[in-house]
Amino acid sequence: MKKLKKFFLHPSFLILLGLLLVVVVWEIVAFSTSQLFLPEFFSTCSQLVEKLGEKTTYLALGNTLLRLVASLLGSGALGMLLGTLAGYFSSLGMILTPLMTVLRSFPTIALILLLIVFVPETAIWVVSLVLFPMLYQASYSGARTIYQRYEMSLLLKGKYHLSNITRIILPLSMDYVLLGWTQALGLGLKIEIMAETFTYRTDDLGLGNLINTSYQNLDYREMMAYVLICLILILVMDFLLHLAKKRLKSRDGFANIEK
Repeated sequence: MKKLKKFFLHPSFLILLGLLLVVVVWEIVAFSTSQLFLPEFFSTCSQLVEKLGEKTTYLALGNTLLRLVASLLGSGALGMLLGTLAGYFSSLGMILTPLMTVLRSFPTIALILLLIVFVPETAIWVVSLVLFPMLYQASYSGARTIYQRYEMSLLLKGKYHLSNITRIILPLSMDYVLLGWTQALGLGLKIEIMAETFTYRTDDLGLGNLINTSYQNLDYREMMAYVLICLILILVMDFLLHLAKKRLKSRDGFANIEK
């Protein structure tokens, strides 16, 4: 009896049960709407396998991930620089707080609608602007925590000594930075796909473009196949985030990073 109870309470079994629940809910919605709102799950999976055999899918996936990486590198570099300096110099942190609050609070859809008119490569800019405050906060939290922990040692050389930042603050706060980057991956992919969908361009292939094309052609089975690809990618990134959090929580002095 104990072995049976242990089996049913095992995390792997519970996750499998959760996936089964998702499939059941999907099928109920599909058949209750005569598959007008949502196509049947297993036929969508069949379409997914078919799309995974097409070159266009991988080209679109590559373009989407390439834009995501470009956005992450650009906003991450600036966010790490400003966040580290703001964490070390509290006055700079206070100056930047209103700007970060505005960027975090600004509706993403409004940002897309504004940039689509004036800025080329809208998706990259949208993702960069949305991720920037998150990446800034990760670096700021790390730098501030390390500074408070080693404040007396840092002041021995003088607060304005550059080596305090390059040799102590930056290396010791990298766990916070890496966690922030891992958090940004999943969110960035969702925003990238949304931006590609809204800023539809026939000459700029991406997963969002393929979803938009399928929607315009009223091919919802194909559209949901592409959505499943996106879900799989996001689940992989969430798994990486889970591993990163688990690793960091095992360390002393780790503080949660604000999203």
